[in-house]
Amino acid sequence: MADELDLSSLDGMDDIDWSDVEGELQKNREMVIEEAESNKSANMDDLLDAEDASQDDSIGEVETDFLMDIPLRLTVEVGRTRLLIRNLLALEIGSIVELKKRIGSPMNVLINDKLVAKGEIVVQNEKFGLKITEIIEESKRLLKIQEN
Repeated sequence: MADELDLSSLDGMDDIDWSDVEGELQKNREMVIEEAESNKSANMDDLLDAEDASQDDSIGEVETDFLMDIPLRLTVEVGRTRLLIRNLLALEIGSIVELKKRIGSPMNVLINDKLVAKGEIVVQNEKFGLKITEIIEESKRLLKIQEN
């Protein structure tokens, strides 16, 4: 009966240079803003033409393909715990921190620190993965985004 997950294959994750990721996100954010501003007047003219051409109140489809290349941070929350500072400072290589989730319980899937789904850890070809088991309702996700 295996009560512990072997996460030793994730040791290389410490090598990620997050400053590069943040820089790329900032460049993408600036690019989207510039593109939105440059297309603002052209899009308004297109929308007005589309409204004149059709007698109904619909404004047509808005082009969103440029959004598909914006990178997002996906986090799978395996568990949480609280530690006293003295216990945190006592941690060393090989220390075990007990989490408050049991094996088999759903893992939270966060996109940019917002809960969007739940899933379970799977092992396939000696690699860990995540199987999505539940997607949070769109209305609840939108409420969470608006809270911040």
